[in-house]
Amino acid sequence: MYKTSKETQDRKDAKRQYILDTSAKVFANRGYHNTTVKDIVEEASISVGSFYFYFKGKEELFTELYLNIVKAFQDTAQKVLDIENYNLAKNFTRVISANLWMYQSNRELARIMLIEAVGLNPEFEKKRSDSVRESCRTMEGWFKRFKVHNPVNIPDERIAALAFESSFYYLILDWLEGDEAVKLTDSSYGLSIYNLQALKVTFEDEDIKMYIKEVLDELNRVQNP
Repeated sequence: MYKTSKETQDRKDAKRQYILDTSAKVFANRGYHNTTVKDIVEEASISVGSFYFYFKGKEELFTELYLNIVKAFQDTAQKVLDIENYNLAKNFTRVISANLWMYQSNRELARIMLIEAVGLNPEFEKKRSDSVRESCRTMEGWFKRFKVHNPVNIPDERIAALAFESSFYYLILDWLEGDEAVKLTDSSYGLSIYNLQALKVTFEDEDIKMYIKEVLDELNRVQNP
């Protein structure tokens, strides 16, 4: 009985994820406001009833999609981070470059999440606000760990986390509103240098360039094995 129940739940989870993955493509192509439930079910080749079995509507689906993307960003940052074995400059540069790479790989969804969906509804805004605060808390925790393993000037980890998140956020907005031909990862060096200098971390320019190339090569290999 347990095995059958688990298999059934696994199928439901896979179907739910399939709808989410399909909706991400539709939203990216059509934008949030121009996408309807009909567009999603047609692209996914499912019935309207099947859609509403998993989601109450487009807004609930979009909110879950947003949270899934946030988690994907967090997972990617964790994969490239190694506080015990890498120095602070390398860890910081790798995390910055990985996050820029993630936005670059999901440009249209990023535009919807950060620009088009602003003020979508109170529930979504709360979820987004919670995710931003969680990101700041995560960064604050990293700064505390950095201080244990590295001589670094961080008198207030929370302020440092907020300043970092702000510089990152406004860089993304500027890129989203600019030339699509410009690679966001081209800003990895400048953003890394800015933050490392703010923290008074010693580094060599050539090392930073090497760290950026290494992590971007790693991520591109994963994306295109």
